[in-house]
Parts: sequence; structure tokens; C-alpha cells
Amino acid sequence: MIVLNILKWLSSFLEKFIKISIIVSMGGIAFFVNVAVFYRYVLDDPLTWTNEISSYLLVFSVLFGASIALRHNEFVKVEALASLLPGRLQWFVTVGTQLLIAAFLVICIESPSMLIQKAILTKTISPALGIPMVHLYHLLRVGFICMLFFVSISTIEFIFDIGTKAGNGEGSK
Repeated sequence: MIVLNILKWLSSFLEKFIKISIIVSMGGIAFFVNVAVFYRYVLDDPLTWTNEISSYLLVFSVLFGASIALRHNEFVKVEALASLLPGRLQWFVTVGTQLLIAAFLVICIESPSMLIQKAILTKTISPALGIPMVHLYHLLRVGFICMLFFVSISTIEFIFDIGTKAGNGEGSK
């Protein structure tokens, strides 16, 4: 149980850090879009880099926002079939679903490998900002790792906190 408490503390800390980062990222998007509009329509001198940075911040926000959604089991899901099953089978369906999500995330963690290798070899940079693309591709991997961590924590909590209730036929969350 001490390991579970440490994992919960780490999860809580990471979640707070990600939430603050997303708030800053969304604020950055609003700021850079307004700067772009001001320069384009007021000064009649459009900036080339504001669209790129806003796009990267949006990808960052969605990627890490998805990890928070996974942490709280807030993704859209169809529970019509699972709700018809008895408590024990509902438990197995929930755990099986979480394991499938984890397997998919493991594949996603590995998927940027070729992009990263190619970006290292070609020293590719983003067109307007000049950021090495290898950093952006690594950010994809970090986002998927956060998702895997949060889905793992949620699954462990489900198994230890709710699993015994569902197994006894009392139903699940």
C-alpha cells in the first residue's frame, strides 16, 4: 500500500504540473493569436511564426489534456454492453479496456522513433521558429508516457479500491 500511496502522490504532483502547463499553453495560444491578428490587420505586417507556435501549443495542450482525462476516466465511452453484465464481468470489461488502452499507448510511445531518428540525421528544424523537430517529436513520446502512467494509476486504483466491491456483486463505479 505504501507503493500505491507514493504513486498517488506522484500522480497528483504530475497532474498539477500538467494542469498549470496547459493553462500557460492556452494563455500562450490566446496571446499569440491576438498578436498575429494585431500585426496582420492593424500594422499590415503579418508575422510568420505566430501560427506555428500556436499550433505547437495546441498540440501540447491536447496531448497533455488527454492524459488528465485518462487519469480521471473522463473519455467518451460506450457502456451499454458493460452495464448489462453482472458486476464481476463489468470488472473484467473495465480492466480489459484499460489494458487495451495501455497496449495502444505502448505502441504510440514507440511510434515516433523513426521520426526522431530521421530528424536527428537530417537536423530538421521547424520552418518559422527554427526549433529542432527532434524536440517536438520527443514531446509526443513524453505525452504518451504521461497517458500510460495515468491509465496505469487509474487501473491500479480500480483494481485495489473498487475491484473487491465489483467482485462481490455490489456493482462498480
